[in-house]
Amino acid sequence: MIHRHWPRWLAAIAATGAVVAIGGPAGAAAASTARGATVTFALQTGVPPTYILPLTSAADESIVNIAQFQELMWRPLYWFGRGGQPLFNPRLSVGRAPVFSNHGRTVTITLNRYRWSDGRPVTNRDVAFWMHLLVANVGDWYAAVPGGFPSNVVSMQFPARTPQQFTLTFNRAYNPTWLLANELSQIIPIPQHAWDRTKAGGPVGGFDLTASGARQVYRFLDAQSRKTASYATNPLWQVVDGPFHLTGFDPVTGYTTMVPNSSYAGPDKPRIARLEEVPFTSDTAEFDALRSGALDYGYLPVQDLSQRGYLKAHGYRFAPWPLWSFNAITVNFTNPTAGPILDQLYVRQALQRLIDQPAIVRDVLRGYGQANYGPVPLTPANPYVNAAERRSPYTYDPAAARALLAAHGWAIHPNGVDTCRRPGVVAGDCGAGIRRGAPLAFPFQYPSGSVTAAQESEAIASAWSQAGIRTSLSSQSSNALLAADHPCDPKSGLGCHWVFWLYSTALDWVYSPDYLPTGESVLASGAASNPGGYSSVAMDKLIQATQREPGVAPLFRYETYAAQQLPLLWVPSTPAQLSEITTHLHGTRPQDPMEQIYPETWTVSG
Repeated sequence: MIHRHWPRWLAAIAATGAVVAIGGPAGAAAASTARGATVTFALQTGVPPTYILPLTSAADESIVNIAQFQELMWRPLYWFGRGGQPLFNPRLSVGRAPVFSNHGRTVTITLNRYRWSDGRPVTNRDVAFWMHLLVANVGDWYAAVPGGFPSNVVSMQFPARTPQQFTLTFNRAYNPTWLLANELSQIIPIPQHAWDRTKAGGPVGGFDLTASGARQVYRFLDAQSRKTASYATNPLWQVVDGPFHLTGFDPVTGYTTMVPNSSYAGPDKPRIARLEEVPFTSDTAEFDALRSGALDYGYLPVQDLSQRGYLKAHGYRFAPWPLWSFNAITVNFTNPTAGPILDQLYVRQALQRLIDQPAIVRDVLRGYGQANYGPVPLTPANPYVNAAERRSPYTYDPAAARALLAAHGWAIHPNGVDTCRRPGVVAGDCGAGIRRGAPLAFPFQYPSGSVTAAQESEAIASAWSQAGIRTSLSSQSSNALLAADHPCDPKSGLGCHWVFWLYSTALDWVYSPDYLPTGESVLASGAASNPGGYSSVAMDKLIQATQREPGVAPLFRYETYAAQQLPLLWVPSTPAQLSEITTHLHGTRPQDPMEQIYPETWTVSG
């Protein structure tokens, strides 16, 4: 949700939102889909690629960076996504299925015969290199969870005599389904023979074999990854094992060009000549490019659904993209002013009762979405959803929300601002840390460039105002939200000012590379991808049980608790996008629920 230079006509579209004619829609589509020609793919609004090293920090975490950029060049050890379902796909995995021993504590993994684009084989040394960098720099990693991977690995063996095999031993036996889907799935072999260096042009050595050396290597690679202007020319990034390699990248726009890796050893050798990933600053700009015929694979903004017939008549087919995700409003529990208020469950219950999800689905999403009441995705159909996710304990009820706040010591001022009139911690008081006169007034951020995100935020703010909860709405680019929204650090001030921000199509929580929806990455205390700083001993124990116990019962207990406790405020789930794909482009469906793309399987005709 990436490309070389930004063509002038496309820059004009993104800047102005104007429709630009380039030989007419049908003519443009035919020109871009001639056999072996370029295929253009639209990235989600406001989220261009920003980070290339496949050891990503929390500030650089996005679906685009990982699933639609890095993974085209560097394949993870285990691939999930098969037939439009979030399932293990051994055919596309660098590693063969793990073999468990030692009462379930040890896994032995054999690598399939992949090779790097310079001809060297992918070996256990490349896995060791990634693991060494991770262990030494885990504080920077977006998927870090206290007590989780890799700190739960107590030993690693990468024998030189069997370079296609390695073993990991964990601190205890875990649910093997969870271990494969949420731990081993995170490993990404990277080319030690090309990247194990501490400076540009410096020698390659075994620097990663010591903690200090691994930190130096990571600092070098991270610094190189932030030099976006050199992405297409830096020799580091040309050593790949995936089906594509980078040939162009615009550091200002994120426009990316990739071509097939002629040394790719995996299945499905690419049959297109070039892939161009096109960024946009607004969904209006993307739609104008789509309508002009400039995109082979784009998306129809919800507000432009009336144009489906036009696009069909001009050679596009409509395909909503199901998503293995949930949408929510993130709550900053660490905000020094708002945190004590939002830490009160009754306040979150009142806020949730003022979110009319069915109305948002009907009026804002035009039916392309569904009410969502917890952290386990409702689509695609799966065995992990229980009754608590399908029917909220906090249905829309403004009168009940006002009564709940009044019963806990708040003076209610509909369409004004409620204030605490009864501070204290006994029954009927506002709660711990809330001063007399404290207002229910909060900033609320949402991703810029999306009409539906703006409309959804406005609808929620309007409903909250009915109970005297005032919000000051503002928008930022999705990448800016991801970079700035962290738990509060009083020393730096980072993360101490925001209170609410809305997940949206570009920022929804997608379960990847943690594919089993057990919640440790987003709701566990101290997790790197827990920007609101939510912390609950009870929640941590329930999440831990999903990791250790087999079956769905532990997961049901966890999601029921999450639905009741509201660590996030739930809003409707949506498709990743309403795709519009030219009829000349084949092999694009079913669309992957983790938003991974498979351009190596695409073919063109016409």
